[in-house]
Amino acid sequence: MGSRRRQSGAVLALCALGIIAAGFVNPPRALGVLRLVTVREDFENLNAWLLPYPEDWEVRTEGAQHYLHMIRSRDPGVPRRPLQFALLRSPRVGSFELETRVRREGRSMIVVFNYVDTLHFYYLHLSVDRGTEQPVHNGVFIVDNGPRERIAGTEAPPALPDRDWHDVRLVRNASRGEIRVYLDHQEEPLFSVQSLRFKCGQVGLGSFDETGDFADFKLTSEDAGCESNQVFRLAMAPDF
Repeated sequence: MGSRRRQSGAVLALCALGIIAAGFVNPPRALGVLRLVTVREDFENLNAWLLPYPEDWEVRTEGAQHYLHMIRSRDPGVPRRPLQFALLRSPRVGSFELETRVRREGRSMIVVFNYVDTLHFYYLHLSVDRGTEQPVHNGVFIVDNGPRERIAGTEAPPALPDRDWHDVRLVRNASRGEIRVYLDHQEEPLFSVQSLRFKCGQVGLGSFDETGDFADFKLTSEDAGCESNQVFRLAMAPDF
């Protein structure tokens, strides 16, 4: 476990600096520009994450496993959109595969991706509710300078039917616009849609207005260090 944690921290540091190292199959074309990276986070600490309110987050353990715990939720923003999520500091990614384990305390959790700024991003809403029961639950949503809008998942079964840990895998192909979301190693996606609105940004973990846990985070990208097509913020806005 100790060697894995040291390796995790090294990978994160290299991603932030854009340094060529063993494991980068395709070396960067220029300093600070990454291509192929794998980031693993076991939540031994929260140094790799930008937190909207640091006092709302903590590392907890179950046996030998560390995990990210949300202590409390915060009110959504106006226009109505989620604000309470931790953003991975680096790297920005376009196309990627994200894997993590999720456990809800309330009814739902979210995974944010292609985050440009507080008004421009996608997120997965993973819920105990079907979209047919709660129109703003359980699906893929977009925030584009206005209230969040659903773009997929209305008819899908609940992503988090109970309060156990569930495996989530998000596959994003930015050039083709593909978004596919798999739960618990199922072969068919729970949610799928095409959208080309945002093609580069950070990823994040949190909830719309509830609390829960994340563990065993892994991000793999062949398009790391991409340039956002919108104004990009490395830090959250004061009201975020």
